[in-house]
Amino acid sequence: MLIPLGILDYPVAVAAAGSYDLLETEILTGTQASVTFSSLNSTYGADYQHLQIRGATRDNRGISGTNNIRMRINSDSGSNYADHGMYGTGSSVLAYANSSQTEWNAVAINPANNDTADAFGGYVIDLLDAFETTKYTTMRTFHGVNTAAGNYVRLASGLWMNTAAVDTIVMYPSSASFVTGSRFSLYGLKAA
Repeated sequence: MLIPLGILDYPVAVAAAGSYDLLETEILTGTQASVTFSSLNSTYGADYQHLQIRGATRDNRGISGTNNIRMRINSDSGSNYADHGMYGTGSSVLAYANSSQTEWNAVAINPANNDTADAFGGYVIDLLDAFETTKYTTMRTFHGVNTAAGNYVRLASGLWMNTAAVDTIVMYPSSASFVTGSRFSLYGLKAA
């Protein structure tokens, strides 16, 4: 089944269409180095089990190609993140794995100033059991983009090795800043 996402359509098998509630949206009106969702546990922890971020972003690097979007949870900058994934370029498929990271490489493809005008990279990030305090938080992402450097699609997962409830999420490009029009929408899936 497909959940309507505006410009993004992402097949999700874990919930019926309409099961996700829009909690917050931020559309940038200028360049911004990062975007933060805060007070998540106190605001949504009692009613929601999973969180989802649907983004369409671009950054202001002066070169074409990929740029990572990093994520930190609860301002944790310790070596408490791990990830693995695979991506395709149209001509090859590659895989990777990282452990003991100080941030999660949530999105590896984000258009820059030299890419097609008004092109934004679309992605969906799931934070599973975000408010559970008896296990680590797992994340997954699916995204793709067409840039001057090539076409990419990527499926990845991440792990935050901490049992605290997710209260703050910070997202930022590994270099440069998000530009005007970049959109971040936070959704919640209610607890059963």
